[in-house]
Amino acid sequence: FARQANGECTIAGVSVRELAAEFGTPLYVIDEDDFRQRAIAVKNALEGAAKSIGTSAKVYYASKAFMSVEIAAWIKELELNIDVSSGGELAAALASGISADRIGLHGNNKSTREIARAISAGVGAIVIDSEIEIERVAAAAAAQDKIQNVRLRVNTGVHANTHDFLATAREDQKFGISIADAPDMVAKIRSHRHLNFLGLHSHIGSQIHSREGFVEAVRRLVKLHADLSVNSEVPELNLGGGFGINYKPADEALSIHEFAEALAAAVKVECERNSIAVPKLAFEPGRYIAGNPGVTLYTVG
Repeated sequence: FARQANGECTIAGVSVRELAAEFGTPLYVIDEDDFRQRAIAVKNALEGAAKSIGTSAKVYYASKAFMSVEIAAWIKELELNIDVSSGGELAAALASGISADRIGLHGNNKSTREIARAISAGVGAIVIDSEIEIERVAAAAAAQDKIQNVRLRVNTGVHANTHDFLATAREDQKFGISIADAPDMVAKIRSHRHLNFLGLHSHIGSQIHSREGFVEAVRRLVKLHADLSVNSEVPELNLGGGFGINYKPADEALSIHEFAEALAAAVKVECERNSIAVPKLAFEPGRYIAGNPGVTLYTVG
């Protein structure tokens, strides 16, 4: 996005006046080259940081940042995974041709129909967000005689340094299971032969500019991960997303490399402290990829 000497604004070199004249407003415009470059940078940073501590990482594009069939097709080409949180987003992802096992279904109010459709499609993982969803996912998987991979979203209680409306891991939030209740919920998941427990999932909020909240969440999650690993393997740990971006000149968000290095270092330290091997990691950045390349155009009346 740039302003020319004559005052006219352009996106990727294209005049916003020309875009508005051709397509009308309001109009949402994505700079594809910028989007792709950011997606590659995020993938390389997170996978590289994981490799540096002896493990691997799955990087999911969090489609709640912006979703369309075309965007999902870019994600497919760039070899990222994709996180969806509704039946519509799932349909768009599948329409792009991306392999269903690269899709994760998220959301704290998934309908039984959405769950059944995801299992039927063969999604790689479903994030269980509440106790009742354990039974819903298990019943849907049993009805189709399939074994469904699941993660359990844990509310870490970390107060992320962001706007109150964007903090999603505080004790009074509707999202996820409290750490205290997680062992019982995992036991329930493991009691169902049609469910396969992949590991824990955490998302502490969005538009977070500092490392501290992420590092504290890692400390609490790895301890729980270690406890759950005593009698049965827990292969993965999903640390979510929420990495902040710069919207205004005064903003000072960290680079994706700084976030990645801080998270990897924290995971390594906590795994050593708890005497466990470093698990496979997963991340779900969305805004960091789609936020800055996307611009909305309006006509002011």
